[in-house]
Amino acid sequence: MPIWNKMPSQQKVLIFALCLYIVGLFFSRALLSISTILLVINALVTPNLKENVKRFFQNRAALLLSSLFLLTVFSGLFSENTETWLEWVRIKVSYLILPFSIASIPPVSKKQFYSLLYWFFIVSVAAAIGVYGYYLWYFEHYTSIYSMGGSMKTPIIYVRFSLFLAFAVIIGAFLWKKKFIFKFNWERHLIAVGTLFLFVFLHILAVRTGLFALYNTILATVGYYIFTQKKWGLGVTAIIAIILMPIFAYNFIPSLHNKIQYMRYDLSLYFSGDRNNMASDYRRLISIENGIRIAKEQSWLFGCGIGDLRDEMNIIYKNDYPFIKKKLLPHNQYIFILASMGILGLLIFIFVTFYPVLGNKNYKFW
Repeated sequence: MPIWNKMPSQQKVLIFALCLYIVGLFFSRALLSISTILLVINALVTPNLKENVKRFFQNRAALLLSSLFLLTVFSGLFSENTETWLEWVRIKVSYLILPFSIASIPPVSKKQFYSLLYWFFIVSVAAAIGVYGYYLWYFEHYTSIYSMGGSMKTPIIYVRFSLFLAFAVIIGAFLWKKKFIFKFNWERHLIAVGTLFLFVFLHILAVRTGLFALYNTILATVGYYIFTQKKWGLGVTAIIAIILMPIFAYNFIPSLHNKIQYMRYDLSLYFSGDRNNMASDYRRLISIENGIRIAKEQSWLFGCGIGDLRDEMNIIYKNDYPFIKKKLLPHNQYIFILASMGILGLLIFIFVTFYPVLGNKNYKFW
């Protein structure tokens, strides 16, 4: 490992902690905490602390991401429920810790960065194989529960899990295109097979968020290719193929077929106003409606305060929807921010989360 031996100790700890963090994302909250603490110690306990702080303040993207923590702190000024507000502060402190801990360390090389992506890809494939094996073992059971809006058993929340897998598909395609290998030539074949497996498995998993993210990214990629290469015929063919793929999957993958059928049934209840059968999408849409209502009734500028959001939602549920047992917060990140932090908080949130893509013309890099 000549590259590893030549690395500064801070970078070694950084990469080790990030590898632990990636495993923790899929399997262990304890590992997430341990790796986060390790990242903080690595950034602070060093004779180069002054240089680390300087790097952080020179990194606009990191500074802006840290402002999301300050936004949560500021929201406490409008929250009467201090206990809940402090809990949100504890949750959002990672927005302060991680950007500083990572941005303050000297940048890793392209090879090291690709290796971290590769590790994320490997962990994703391993997690997907485990979930898929469990699904096959209980195939009839899961086929049945998908027709009732159910989902597979996943190591973390299934929506987040599907997003990680969608990201891993893009990573796999990226690494394969870059002809990346960590050590052996046969790894390119492994990356190709793993990417194809994850792509197919995402349709079997049938989580709409992950599929939506995946197909949006594929369409953006095709659009980027058409724009840069000017190969319109090939691009149009690719778009037609992208449209046909989910149609094919819907007709031949039972879990996806059942999930979409249930979604149609669920939405029909919502649009018909039937409140006797509150299905999952119905509850989500009601939570979004309630979030918009809070933004209108409280303060459009500053919101109700993140500490009071659950209390305000519970009042609406109690008065207007007493039959809903599972009371959701606004099931949309933008509406959540709007209700709790107002239009001011929403504009800051949008700017902060889009800056890493738009700043420094990063959008030119696929």
